[in-house]
Amino acid sequence: MGRTVLFSAIALLVVTRASAQFIYRFAAGAGVHPKFGINAGEIPPGTKTGVGFTGVPDIWAQGILPLDRYGEISVGLDIGYTSHAFITKPGDADTTHEGNTFTQHYRYLGIAPMFYLNVLGLGLNIGVPLGGTLKNQRGDVEKSVSTSDIGALVELRLGISAPLVKDPKSGRLNFQLFASYGLTKLPVKSYELIRLGPNPPVPERYAPRIAALALGLSYHFFFGVERATVE
Repeated sequence: MGRTVLFSAIALLVVTRASAQFIYRFAAGAGVHPKFGINAGEIPPGTKTGVGFTGVPDIWAQGILPLDRYGEISVGLDIGYTSHAFITKPGDADTTHEGNTFTQHYRYLGIAPMFYLNVLGLGLNIGVPLGGTLKNQRGDVEKSVSTSDIGALVELRLGISAPLVKDPKSGRLNFQLFASYGLTKLPVKSYELIRLGPNPPVPERYAPRIAALALGLSYHFFFGVERATVE
């Protein structure tokens, strides 16, 4: 996942070097990112993980502060709604069905400081929990997970933010792709709630660790534009 982001960033770096360059003091806007995730932690015996879709995309307010003349080196801050989802199901395919295949979905208020080198960004996302649900695919079982059980989220964030359209007056439309990996874990209690995995209490080493990929678009407006050139 991280290698895909890096290769994409290198390709986009070559393209964006030829785009219009101008001086600006600040950029701000919003981004919308649909997201997929999987449990990258140790999987409990008798269960399997799968890719989950969050449904509602991540929605960010974004600010960018350039550190050099044309903003090729910059720092950013994203604040907004973010969530993670992944699938948990029995390990035996013969006994797996919609009634015992669950989507674990956790929601947060995210605060994500970033450092950008041209289109490549690296940073952290710190998530304040808003709630969680464990819902089977048949839709007849849904369990809630309290914010106290979820705890705060801290994850690494690696991605690209590449301009598709860029103009000093009208702003910048960006393609954005971010891969994330949890430094903290999700509640191991989730396995007990859906009655999958080892008999309770489930050992803490099986607490889920999320890995996710989000991609979407953002639009930024420029403030304090001083001069535009083409290089």
